[in-house]
Amino acid sequence: MPLNNIILFSDLSVLRNQLLEKTIVLGTGCFDLLHIGHLYFLKDAQKQGDVLVVGVNSDYSVGTIKGPDRPIIKEDQRAELVGAFRHVDYVFIYDDVVADECILTLKPNVYAIGEESVDAYPSELAAANHTGTSIHIVKRVPSVSTTSVVMNILDKSNV
Repeated sequence: MPLNNIILFSDLSVLRNQLLEKTIVLGTGCFDLLHIGHLYFLKDAQKQGDVLVVGVNSDYSVGTIKGPDRPIIKEDQRAELVGAFRHVDYVFIYDDVVADECILTLKPNVYAIGEESVDAYPSELAAANHTGTSIHIVKRVPSVSTTSVVMNILDKSNV
C-alpha cells in the first residue's frame, strides 16, 4: 500500500501554498540502495526547517546520471522507502537530471545539497539564488555511496 506522503511533481506549487507559514526544506537525490549516508543527509536536511520535501530522481534520470545499469531499485519503490523515513514529510519523483525546476516550482526556504553535488550541479545553486532560497550544504559521510556499496557486493560475489 503506497504511503500518503508521496505527491506528484505537478502538485508542488499547491503544496507550497498550503505551507506558507512553514519553513520548507527541499532535498533531492537518486536514493538508489539506501545507506547510512542517505539517512544522515535526510536527518541534517530536516533540521533546517519545519517541513522536509524530497525529490527522488526518476528511473530515466538515474540512468542518465549513473549509467545504463542503474537504478537498481525502481522509482516508485525508492520514493516509498525515502517517504518511510520519519524525517521526510513529502516525496515526489522528477524526471530531470538537475533539480532546477523542482526549486523554481516549490520555492523552498532552504535547499539541502550534498557537498559532493555543489560543484556538479551549479544550475541548482543558480535556481536557488533566483528564488531567494538559502542553500544548506550537507557534509558527505566519507567512503559511503551507492556506487561503493555496489562495488563491494560485486567484489564479494567474485570471491
